[in-house]
Amino acid sequence: MRLVFVCQSCGCHYLVPPALRYPDGGRASAVWCSVCQHAAARRGAAEPTELAAVAVLLAVRALKAALAGRPARDQPRADRRPTRPARPARGRTRPTGARSRLA
Repeated sequence: MRLVFVCQSCGCHYLVPPALRYPDGGRASAVWCSVCQHAAARRGAAEPTELAAVAVLLAVRALKAALAGRPARDQPRADRRPTRPARPARGRTRPTGARSRLA
């Protein structure tokens, strides 16, 4: 799962790459979405460092809370029946091309 941030200018939710770096080498913002980040760069406004640190902390905390609420994937849920019966460990006893008595 990835971190979800909320833009402090327009309020939209957005995803950033895990290392806060875009593939072209640009730095992603933890405070502004890409549209607001470009607008702030045109105005010459710098990203507030304290606000960026708080945004990353809140996003990590929300991700941990979401992961804690999910059941573990490796253990089957107790309230669900299996979708199909368990298959035996050994293979078929007759060749796949053999016909049954009814055919």
